Amino acid sequence: MTKRKKIIFIIILLLIILGIFFVYSFLKSSTSLNNKVQESQIEQLISARRQQSQSGEESDPFGKDNLVKILFIGLDNRIGQTNGHCDAIQLIEINRLTQKITITAVPRGTYSPLPGTGHLSTDYYVSKACEIGGIDYGVKQIEKILGQKPDYVVFVGFSEAIGIFRQLKLPTTETMQWLRLRQGYAIGEPQRARNHSTFIKQMIIKFTPQIDSGFSMPVKYLMYKLVRTDITFKQAQLLAEEVKKMDTPNHPERIQLLMRPAYAVQDIAYDPEKINEYVDRLIKPIAKVIPEGAYSGQSQEQVQQKILDNINNGLKNPEFVIWAYQNYAWLQLEDETQREQAHFDLLNFYLPLINDAKSKDQVLADYIIEMEDRGFTDWAQRGKDLLNN
Repeated sequence: MTKRKKIIFIIILLLIILGIFFVYSFLKSSTSLNNKVQESQIEQLISARRQQSQSGEESDPFGKDNLVKILFIGLDNRIGQTNGHCDAIQLIEINRLTQKITITAVPRGTYSPLPGTGHLSTDYYVSKACEIGGIDYGVKQIEKILGQKPDYVVFVGFSEAIGIFRQLKLPTTETMQWLRLRQGYAIGEPQRARNHSTFIKQMIIKFTPQIDSGFSMPVKYLMYKLVRTDITFKQAQLLAEEVKKMDTPNHPERIQLLMRPAYAVQDIAYDPEKINEYVDRLIKPIAKVIPEGAYSGQSQEQVQQKILDNINNGLKNPEFVIWAYQNYAWLQLEDETQREQAHFDLLNFYLPLINDAKSKDQVLADYIIEMEDRGFTDWAQRGKDLLNN
């Protein structure tokens, strides 16, 4: 090979290497930004809906027809994942006039068109529409499937759901496993969607009588903050009071369960006392044949250590810290000591990343209120020390 040919060969080789590096870097950065894009989309959607609404902070959420429709979307945005699918979709209609509640499930695998071209044939379902088309596009597809538009939307992330379960004194990881379980059912996705409806019905029946006596105002506020919604805190309180008046513990028939599109499904009761036994009975016989990644086979200790390692290793990464704090990543830790340490560590690294002084003070105030309400005086004091620095 001549000297000139060698130089040309080296240049081509360098261009190939640089091209591979560029493609890898682009894919990596695009993946890391996916979650930031989705978070921004949710905030934009909620902001736009609030601006379109003529109601104010104190307004009656029911309106003139005495009916309110709330679309709940559960996002599967766990630690280690860059983007959350619309994993749980439930429309809750509360009719103040008839004293009835209708809960309509939309299975995540329901067909949905997608924008653009080049998609896999297996991508055309509504959960994927939220990822590929964006949150606003996904909500519009859900509305088409339901045949109606909600008055309000509520987004609940993976960590936030665990935090709510813990506040309600439910088994956290086990409850999430029960809600996510689809393997073992003859009709997987629709049955899982029905289980979500059944779970919501049971929670309404069990906890609405305790709205005033069982939860302090700070706890109500902190639980409200765990979700992203265009419902104001005052409106949420009014909704809860109206549901309480329906006396669902003595009249469970006032809560009706539907599904769009309709499937032949069962009503499977959520039993926190026997939840482990139930999940194991369905999963273990098929653990070796279900799709890879659907069942990790890892012990609870291994999963928890992985979550803790991800948090600790990500503290020096501002992008991760912002995502982890805004998505309550520490709530996925079961050990209380580890959970509160991770909460404080993330808070400590998150605060310098907030540019607005008022927002920074609000974050610290929320932390201190939560710690004081839960009786964690040491952590509350550490929060106050940060406030004074």
